[in-house]
Amino acid sequence: MTSTGISNNHTDKTQLKENNMEITDNLKYRFRGPRALYGEEAVNKFAHSHVCIAGTGGVGSWAIESLVRTGVGHITIIDKDTIDESNTNRQLHTMQSTLGEYKAEAMKSRMKDINPDVQIDVITKLLTIDNIPDIISNVNADIYIDAIDDLSAKAAYIHHIHRIMKKTVIVAGGAGGKTNPLLVTKGDLSETKGDKLLARLRAKFRKEYGYPQAGKKMKLTAVYSTEQGKLAKDVNDADDVPVFGAAMCVTAVVGLNIAALVLEKLRG
Repeated sequence: MTSTGISNNHTDKTQLKENNMEITDNLKYRFRGPRALYGEEAVNKFAHSHVCIAGTGGVGSWAIESLVRTGVGHITIIDKDTIDESNTNRQLHTMQSTLGEYKAEAMKSRMKDINPDVQIDVITKLLTIDNIPDIISNVNADIYIDAIDDLSAKAAYIHHIHRIMKKTVIVAGGAGGKTNPLLVTKGDLSETKGDKLLARLRAKFRKEYGYPQAGKKMKLTAVYSTEQGKLAKDVNDADDVPVFGAAMCVTAVVGLNIAALVLEKLRG
C-alpha cells in the first residue's frame, strides 16, 4: 500500500494492456459461461471495463464478486473499514481467517484467487465531502457504484460523479431491517418507496444540492427494497444488538441486482 492509501495490483503485462484484460484462450475458457450468456462482444467489453465501488460491506462485497466472476477486468474498491466478527452474517469477505484485515484488501485477495488476471485497486481512505473530488476524479472508472451508509458521504460521492463528472453511478438503498429479498427492485431515486435512507438522501439532494423537487426525476437509478424495515427493538429486547439487523439474503440480492445493472450498462 502506498502513502496515498492506494494499493495497485501489478500483473503480467502479457495479460494486461492499458489496465485491461486481454481475452486469452485461458480467459475464454474461464468465462465461457458469460460468453454463452452475453456474447463475445459484451464479454470483451467487460474485460476492458473499469468499475469503481465505494463500500464493500453487505451489499458492496457481493456486487464486486459478481462483476469479477462475469469477467470485468478492473475494479477499484474504496473502503476504510476492517473486518469484524459481527460482519459474519452478511459480508462476503468475513471469515475467521480474515478478521482484522481491511475489507478492501481481503476482497482483493479473494478476487485475485477467483481470476488472477483481474486488476484490483484498493483505496483504504474514509470518504469525506472534502476529499471525494480528488479521490474519485483520480479513479476515472467507466461506471461507479455507491454502497455507502453514511448519508453525507453518500450524497457527496453520488453528486460528484453524477453532476460534476457526468458519469453513471448506481445507488444502493438501505438493506437493514429487511427479510424479504423478493421485494428488492430498482427505480429512479425520485420515486423510491419504503426506503428511509433513500428518502433522507432525496431530501438532502433537494435541499443542499439543488436537485429537482417532487414530481421530476433525478435521473439516478437506485436499487432498493420496498419492504418496511424492522427496528431491532421491535423484535429483540437485547441491549447488545444494532438498531437494525441485516440478513445476507437481502443485502446480497441488492448487491447482485446492482452488478446486473452495471453489466447491462457496460455491454452498451
